[in-house]
Amino acid sequence: MRYTAYVIGIVVAAVLAVAATVQVSQQQQHTSGHTSGDGVGTIPMHPISHGGSTIVVHITSGDPKDARHMLSAEMGVRMALAMQQQGKDVIVFLDSYGTMLAPRNPTDDRLKALNSDLQQFAMQGGRVIVCPHCYQVLGNKAEDLTPGFEWAGPGKMSKVWSGNVIVIDY
Repeated sequence: MRYTAYVIGIVVAAVLAVAATVQVSQQQQHTSGHTSGDGVGTIPMHPISHGGSTIVVHITSGDPKDARHMLSAEMGVRMALAMQQQGKDVIVFLDSYGTMLAPRNPTDDRLKALNSDLQQFAMQGGRVIVCPHCYQVLGNKAEDLTPGFEWAGPGKMSKVWSGNVIVIDY
């Protein structure tokens, strides 16, 4: 009698484990596998990762005085370019300090390089959307926004967030 709760717990755990195994097995049958670059093994892909998703790379970092900010901003831009090169629908959303990447003539050389990469990204069909409030609070002027970059607005961002979206934050 004193082990009843223990036995019931083991039985419930076993049933849940079997159910999870069956569910994973069914998902693997319905989704394609992804072979790693070295050809070793496959990783089952979740159905949301197959076409139709917009990838939003959300960059909130870009303070040139902070090494971690610059690393995050660089990684965000690199991720957006890599996803675009794979044929994905990619939007870069710059807000907070990420808007430091948006002026057409940034004062810092690292920001200039990232801005140049974002211009290339936009010329190849990507969208760069910038929070106007954050941009201006950080001392930037609206007329200095890089050509081809877009202002965020409630209607625009509502449309972006209402779709099938995967967000990657930097």
